[in-house]
Amino acid sequence: MPERPSTADLNANAPDARDLDRGYRHGYRLFLGSHALNETGAAATLVVLPLTAVLSLDAQAWQTALIQTFHFAPYLVFGLPAGAVVERLRPRRVMIGADLLRFVALMSLPVAWALNALSLPHLYAVALLLGGAQLFGDIADQSYLPHLLVKDRLFQGNSNLQMIRATAELGGPGIGGVAVQWLGTHLAVAVNGLASALSALLLWRIPVPDAQPAAPSHGLVRQTWHGISVLLRHPVLRLLALSASLNNLILSAALALDVVFLNQVVGVTAGLVGFLLAAGAVGALIGARLAPRLTRALGSGRTAVLAVPVAAPFMFLIPLTGDGWRVALFALGHIAISIGITVFNIMQVTYRQQVCPPELLSRMAAMFRWAVWGAAPLGATAGGALAASVGVRDTLWILAGALMVVAPLLLCSPLRRMRDFDENPSVGTLKRC
Repeated sequence: MPERPSTADLNANAPDARDLDRGYRHGYRLFLGSHALNETGAAATLVVLPLTAVLSLDAQAWQTALIQTFHFAPYLVFGLPAGAVVERLRPRRVMIGADLLRFVALMSLPVAWALNALSLPHLYAVALLLGGAQLFGDIADQSYLPHLLVKDRLFQGNSNLQMIRATAELGGPGIGGVAVQWLGTHLAVAVNGLASALSALLLWRIPVPDAQPAAPSHGLVRQTWHGISVLLRHPVLRLLALSASLNNLILSAALALDVVFLNQVVGVTAGLVGFLLAAGAVGALIGARLAPRLTRALGSGRTAVLAVPVAAPFMFLIPLTGDGWRVALFALGHIAISIGITVFNIMQVTYRQQVCPPELLSRMAAMFRWAVWGAAPLGATAGGALAASVGVRDTLWILAGALMVVAPLLLCSPLRRMRDFDENPSVGTLKRC
């Protein structure tokens, strides 16, 4: 393997040379393969772990629900400092370490079952470790992508990652369910563990060496606080984070009610519920395909500003859902909303990657994940409380109105005056820190 270049060396390379280099192209393909294994495995595991609790440990509903709580707990607890930690390390090594942690955590379950030592606390610990691995792995892969692609290819690169995620969300739960049915819970868990090991192998085989991380100039706490202060001062980044957080707060409240709404209010059968819930993944897949085309046609700035406002009115189709043909309104509403949110997510990730220097990328990714995923449990709790007070259908009407209110938030940012992200130098690339 060639000598590892520094970040400065990579920045000095001509972009066209990097784009045409066979090693970078091969490395990008291996990176996508690793991402596909991780996203599919994560989507399948969110089905396999609850089934393990129910089928192997006779867990009650509230005990099974705690698996989800433990899985997302690392985002709230470690979300902010995680970025500063990743910046002190080589991102590819962080991703490999996250894969190996997944492998060890998952493989511990069939081993415990064989020893007759499997328990709910063990499942919760595994869910916690998987959530932590996903947190650090996701931050690292967003920081690593600009290392493999030139600036002009980042939109397509992020779109490809979103397509993989959407496809995994569409097929992963079904794969997990089929694996449990054919192999049993413990072999299904083992297969997921082996997929993580294979992902680590693909990352290890990337021929492009990691950039040497810059030596930290401050302690972890000060470095984290500096990242927060940069986010709060930047006129675009702070509104992108606020918009993403409010969007997810509202949508998490709605998603928490979807199963109850379809099954108990509309009267949809359990099988059709699963089919309708997959509509969101279909929309995400479409959004990922559309994002590069919208960027070319409208410009990146305009696309970021318009993505959610254009999609938001379609959320009113969801509470209009009823029996017969009106069931299709639920799917149409979710497809449209997912298209808008996916396009927006691709835009905001790409903007961060373009304006942030390498030493800020991980911290910024961590803060966005903390803001977005930290809002998810709050939104779900608020949605449930509101539904208990005014009813499920009325709550969905209120949430659709709330999304209409927060959707145009980016019109208050300098993006409204930009066709493309790099059009206004006054709000452009951040200085190195």
